[in-house]
Amino acid sequence: MRLFFVFSIVTALFLSGCTGKAPANTRTATDKHNAEAVLDQYYEAVGKADFDGFIAQFSKNAVFYGTDATEIWAFEEFAPSIKESFSTGVGWDFDLIDRRLTLSQSGDVVWFSELAHFNNTDYLLRPTGVMEKQDGAWKIIQIVMGIPIPNLLYPPVLQGMQATTLGKDVETGKINAVLDNVHKHAANADGVAYFALYDEDAIFIGTDVSERWTKAQFQIYAEPSFSQGKGWRYTPRERHVVLSPMSNMAWFDEILDSESYGTSRGTGVLVRTKDGWKISQYHLTFPIPNDLADAMTTQIKAYEKGAQ
Repeated sequence: MRLFFVFSIVTALFLSGCTGKAPANTRTATDKHNAEAVLDQYYEAVGKADFDGFIAQFSKNAVFYGTDATEIWAFEEFAPSIKESFSTGVGWDFDLIDRRLTLSQSGDVVWFSELAHFNNTDYLLRPTGVMEKQDGAWKIIQIVMGIPIPNLLYPPVLQGMQATTLGKDVETGKINAVLDNVHKHAANADGVAYFALYDEDAIFIGTDVSERWTKAQFQIYAEPSFSQGKGWRYTPRERHVVLSPMSNMAWFDEILDSESYGTSRGTGVLVRTKDGWKISQYHLTFPIPNDLADAMTTQIKAYEKGAQ
């Protein structure tokens, strides 16, 4: 019985060898190796600005996705564009950091993810994509160029993306509404609504040199007046708002009219938070006409000397 069992195993191994088929794990390793070789050829070609070597790795029905949401290009769109780009002799310089490949059970599809340093612009890219075996050769049918965002940078980047989507004019309108409401709530002595428009780590700089307050300190200063229904009224006459490149910060200057103090100026910074635009710094000043500057600054110097 034992002799028969050994004979059966030997026979099975012999017949398996006669079929000419490699074991499944060997075929998987070979397929992965061949697919990886296509990706290596892709990187070699783009590094040399070799368009023919580059395009040979793609299927004719491939789709290329760039880092911008609008960048979705079919083969007939990205092929001529990249050919023109490579005609300058300048390619894409990548340093591959990591690569992962997964082979489908059928063995004719591979999907991959990579991490690469893009030396042309000095940032990390995470290319992902799909390859398909066509006529026995692996071809890229989809590639997506993603930019990994560090978790600590995600909130401001997200805010910038949202601001870009919504548009500069929309964001400027929101900022103007915040500043208009700040003055309205101050005039109405509505402390809750007023301070809700300030970021938690906001700074208020008043007209006196000693008045540099955190939000909490400013609340303590304002509470006695607000609790008695006494606010302060500054009416915007003119305002300029500038958005940062990513539209997640803005700075402004405005000319204000005050019944008590006449012409005043407010300047500051706003930040775009998950709860909307908030004031991060507000600085109130009384601009001095040039003709009065000497006399006024002389008085200030004399006052400061006397205070000392």
